[in-house]
Amino acid sequence: MGRPERYPALERGYDGAEVVPIFRPHPRPGRTLLAMLRVALRVLAALVAAVVVTVAVVVALGRDGTDPGGGTPRPAVEEGRPRVAPRLPGEVLTTIGVVSYNALRHLPLERARRDWDRLTGRDDVDLIGWQESKSPAFRQLYPQYRARGWETWHWPDPDGPISLAVSWRTATFELLDVSFRRMHRGGYPRETTDPFPARWVVTAQLRHRATGRTVTLLNTHVNQHIETGQRFERNLNAERAKQHLAKLARMWDTAPGSVVLGTGDYNFDFADDSRAKPAGGITRTFRGHATSTYQLLGLDGLRPTRETRWIDYVFVADRSLRRAAAGARGGSGTAQVARHRVLDGYASDHAPLLARIRVYR
Repeated sequence: MGRPERYPALERGYDGAEVVPIFRPHPRPGRTLLAMLRVALRVLAALVAAVVVTVAVVVALGRDGTDPGGGTPRPAVEEGRPRVAPRLPGEVLTTIGVVSYNALRHLPLERARRDWDRLTGRDDVDLIGWQESKSPAFRQLYPQYRARGWETWHWPDPDGPISLAVSWRTATFELLDVSFRRMHRGGYPRETTDPFPARWVVTAQLRHRATGRTVTLLNTHVNQHIETGQRFERNLNAERAKQHLAKLARMWDTAPGSVVLGTGDYNFDFADDSRAKPAGGITRTFRGHATSTYQLLGLDGLRPTRETRWIDYVFVADRSLRRAAAGARGGSGTAQVARHRVLDGYASDHAPLLARIRVYR
């Protein structure tokens, strides 16, 4: 199978409207100066009015939370610190930090190195699910961090999940097993205007050294160009993405381990998905199988992970999830999302999402 090519987006053209000349081609003698003055004053007045209207629109959009880029209403995210969940009944054995990060495969080596230094240097990060990890910079960097206490699983063959990787702090975790499963084949230029590679889910099973708990991470990357507003696009990308989500929903229930977590770039905004709940989308497909940190803690104090959208996720499988309500599905689980935050200062076009997970006895 050849690697699909990437095509640049087409630029929008002019609207084709006729340009009306401001000045007459042959003004009458003696009235030229006066006519020009009148026209200039009209143009100036029109420009002032346009500026006033533009400012008013921007202010209005800012007040009601609308995204001026796409016209989709945005949630009213409160400023300040993200929410921290209160502890639930039971003994907390440990708290682990899990990050989902799309590392941007075109990132130059030195900028990628700064991201690695910044992320692996944090004391509150123990486990990282990477996307777009097939770059030469990534392959060169990850072996260098073994001496700093980090190990990385990475598949080198283009016929497998070469764009997905998992890193863990070796003082915290021991790797037990890794497997991967293809969700769908790639889409070629003859099939879609936005070609995409085959998509995979990597399942990494680790043992938490201090507690003996088995922690399993499902890391994935869903197709690009699948969302329009609050709906799916009508294209092959979206059709295959729905297949991807449906297969992954079943994997949450069968993945090994007492603490089953997930990371990934899902390319569908949480705010749109949770509001509209489109058929085949994340919220509806994963209901009863896995719950995201956004669903559990909300978006308050949380900047988007890419531009105006929350498309990078950390999940907890529902069978692992500890809930406050007695008798709720997964109420006796071992994992609780204590807090989450989007990290600043990284070179990728995505920002890392960090979730702190409490592990109970």
